[in-house]
Amino acid sequence: MCLNPGDILRDRYQIIGQLGEGGFARTYTANGALGSPENPLCVVKEIGPPQSNDPDVLHRAQVQFETEAESLISLEECSRIPRLIEHFQEQGKFYLIQEYIAGNPLNKEIGSGRLFKESEVIDLLQDILEVLDCVHSQGIIHRDIKPSNLIRRKLDGKIAVIDFGAVKGISNLAIQGGQITQTRVIGTDGYMPAEQGINQPRFNSDIYAVGIIGIQAIAGLDIEDFLNHKKTGELVWHYSTDDRPMVQISDKLEKVLNKMVRYHFNHRYQSAADVLQDLRSVVVSPSPPIETAAQVGVEYSIASDSRTPVGSNPRLVLPDNLSAGERILFTSSRPRLKQRGVEKFAASNSEQAFNLFKQSWDTEYGKDPETLVYLNNAFLEVSNAPYYTIAVAIPICGRRPDSFALLGAQAKEFLRGVAQAQTEVNLGLSNASDRDFPGRDFLPSQAINGKGLKVIIADDGNDERKARQRAISLVNQPEILAVVGHASSEMTMYAVDIYNNNNLVLMSPGAATQELTDEPKKFFFRTQYTSSLIAKDLADYLLAKNQTQVAILYNQESPFSASFKEEYTTYFRDRKGGKIVCIRDFDLFNTDFNAQRAIEEIQANAETAIVLVPDPHVRGALNSAFEIIKLNADRNWIAGAWMLMCPQMLEFVSGQPQMLFEKLILSVGWHPLNSPNEEFPQQARSLWGEEGNTRIASGYDAARALIKALEMQQEPSREGMQRTLSSPDFSAWGATGTIQFNSPENGDRKNHPSDLVHIVECPKERFGLAFVPVKYPTAKAAGLKCD
Repeated sequence: MCLNPGDILRDRYQIIGQLGEGGFARTYTANGALGSPENPLCVVKEIGPPQSNDPDVLHRAQVQFETEAESLISLEECSRIPRLIEHFQEQGKFYLIQEYIAGNPLNKEIGSGRLFKESEVIDLLQDILEVLDCVHSQGIIHRDIKPSNLIRRKLDGKIAVIDFGAVKGISNLAIQGGQITQTRVIGTDGYMPAEQGINQPRFNSDIYAVGIIGIQAIAGLDIEDFLNHKKTGELVWHYSTDDRPMVQISDKLEKVLNKMVRYHFNHRYQSAADVLQDLRSVVVSPSPPIETAAQVGVEYSIASDSRTPVGSNPRLVLPDNLSAGERILFTSSRPRLKQRGVEKFAASNSEQAFNLFKQSWDTEYGKDPETLVYLNNAFLEVSNAPYYTIAVAIPICGRRPDSFALLGAQAKEFLRGVAQAQTEVNLGLSNASDRDFPGRDFLPSQAINGKGLKVIIADDGNDERKARQRAISLVNQPEILAVVGHASSEMTMYAVDIYNNNNLVLMSPGAATQELTDEPKKFFFRTQYTSSLIAKDLADYLLAKNQTQVAILYNQESPFSASFKEEYTTYFRDRKGGKIVCIRDFDLFNTDFNAQRAIEEIQANAETAIVLVPDPHVRGALNSAFEIIKLNADRNWIAGAWMLMCPQMLEFVSGQPQMLFEKLILSVGWHPLNSPNEEFPQQARSLWGEEGNTRIASGYDAARALIKALEMQQEPSREGMQRTLSSPDFSAWGATGTIQFNSPENGDRKNHPSDLVHIVECPKERFGLAFVPVKYPTAKAAGLKCD
């Protein structure tokens, strides 16, 4: 029975009238919070009970309702999705109470006979896809994208997405063939692709529906006007009839729309972010001026001219999660002087900001690289010095609460390297010594052809959607000539095409997966050594120790970890004749990983070495690796990748018998005791209080490569950075020695830095232990003073 005007649900929601009715649910407007002076409008969605009275079906419906409601709650961080206020069951029916969004459904615009301009179609597609990108990042498929489920908000004219399809399937449950199943497909004919029609929707099923809407908008078509090719099933829409001429559309936009609506999902765009990326290339103009958000109808501007005026440009207003000194991004600590410094910098009071940052650097806890970057940037403004701008993208705050501290510590290490290189440049400006600048007594100083270096920091959050958003923000800041980042292979893979397609060099200090350069990307380079080299170093060492079979424990969802496993297997087994032992508990990322069972299975085989490759950004994976080391004791050799060379490792084995780590070796990109640049470790120690590690050295090298590329150009530009770095004549000097690249083949380093280390006892070191190169059997042999 329908709800009627005046009916009250839950003693709280008074029905005003019915909004709509479909095959699965009815929706109503209602006054919420009766008795409250605000009495806000809300939407009541009433979903009928399952078609079967079977108790198992009813239970399944209840579980599915709770699950789908929780999914809707998880969408609160996505803008332009109605907030779920409450959900409950009453008299056998299911109810969702959601925020009311004032506006008009898109079906009042689409199909009205109006032909959208191409720019309007691009705006519309971007508007919808930005919402879907967030929705899909939460693991949710909408399933029923159509014009009536898209609301153009009165508030700002933006598109809001309503009426998610999955929850409506509850009323569709029944028993067929002895199994609980859905008897009807969720979705709307014409907007559903083939796979959704057989109840197998994918994320890009939603993209198909958005493509249909885009085609309707530009061609003025009704759903009935679409044709399908008899053999291929592909849509045919760009045609003319006696009463309708062929629509005029650019080749780029037509190509994007066609790829959105390909018949087979494998041939379609795989993510909303991929479509957005290609749409940006449609609106990018080959010549200046810069297109603004007002001109192209998007939330960011496209820098169509990558030549940047130096030093004289006014300070740009940066988006959230980007900062040149306006905000603290490492929010786990907000020292008082540093906080006052960012407030002054944001207010364009650069003189006071510089003094506060300098006081913070001198007196507040720790040598903080974010503070040093901001101090440098404030100095450039105070001195009115000309400068070039680069950015650094790092994972400051991650998506997993258990990894926040770990991510922040790793991000600071990369940033230390960049900040040290920036400081060396700005020390070369004429008035730096007058300012008691950090490092003036021990760092080398050389400006870039008389100009300084500004650094903008971006937080990619170690999250796919945020990494892409930061990449979009960075390519759209016209003063940025290159980017150091992203720290992990995973985030680099998510973002690299955005940089590459927008002609902005991305110089990664941390991404090692071979997959990144399997296909050439002109604007991607890296100072980190690759997974194939790490695999070869570890395999050769184990083979030299007569270890002819290994078990590999890794994270199969991590691009670096999975790439390493593949490269190690290819080299160790296929080229060297070794044996890979497969075990059940191999994935260090799994929450139910059983270290004891893994060790028992490994040790049940003949002598088998263990290769550990955890995801460095997931604390749980590192802990699983540590547990394997502990349980193994000194029985089997253990070889690990560079992410295990960390303070957490030393803390873990501290106090344990020495035999625990006597058969443990790690591959690293750089160690201060083997540094080709003999001065860098001491310079790093004087600046940071430690000689540095692979992350600091690689971050420094990434910045040094970009600085050298700037020096080699008369008028630096984004395209010029790529050409310079790709040149066979390019060579820079960094912490790890000479930096050159394989371009034009790929952006990998020609002269990969690499080393092998082990743990030795040294009472004067933190935790009483130290990592030293394997060529030194003891701390004394390595020259460490441990007495």
